[in-house]
Amino acid sequence: MTKELMQLEVDSDLKKAFLACVSRAYNGKVEQGILDLMRIYVERAQGTPGQKMIKEKVKEYVYGGEVQAGLSPREMEKIFLNKTEEDIEAARLDK
Repeated sequence: MTKELMQLEVDSDLKKAFLACVSRAYNGKVEQGILDLMRIYVERAQGTPGQKMIKEKVKEYVYGGEVQAGLSPREMEKIFLNKTEEDIEAARLDK
């Protein structure tokens, strides 16, 4: 892992309030808290579909298709849980 220095220019009041919140939540370990928050944000952003994407998929598949055409349970699982066919099949075989 390569480490780099990251500098930000922020409002002084925002910085003080943010550091106070992180310090309370991480028992004074501000740097570790900030790194954890960054990791959490990246994992969430890359790991799960956002609300906007879900709404677009629902609009496309549910409202944009033929009349009486709907999503199968398998398609819903793929969209809402961000799974692949392989993930779904593996979970089915584990049962």
